[in-house]
Amino acid sequence: MELIFDCHNYLEDKKIKLIIIGFIDYAIVWWDQFVLSHKRNRRRLIETWKEMKTIMRRCFIHSHYYRELYQKLQCLSQGTKSGDEYHKEMEITIIQANVVKDREATLTKFLNGLNCEISNIVEL
Repeated sequence: MELIFDCHNYLEDKKIKLIIIGFIDYAIVWWDQFVLSHKRNRRRLIETWKEMKTIMRRCFIHSHYYRELYQKLQCLSQGTKSGDEYHKEMEITIIQANVVKDREATLTKFLNGLNCEISNIVEL
């Protein structure tokens, strides 16, 4: 959605409306209830795409999802993957986990993964 918003330079209220029209099943029921609750309690509705993303993440992405991604990142090993494949998988997992990363630490993990694999090959 970010790419679509950037291409068309939509205003914030239009971004939210475009997201809502794509809701189905539980998401549309959740949204209707959210709006009713906010109106009933005289709270302001969501006004920006950033607010919408935050609330949707809180409601639809469970905390165990991030814990599992962090665990995957900690246990990631090169195995039979090439160096490029290993690095790509690590980068994707870091992005999915929304990790604010230290490039040096990431590079160190990547290099340690390669050194371990090189050691295993030398031993053979």
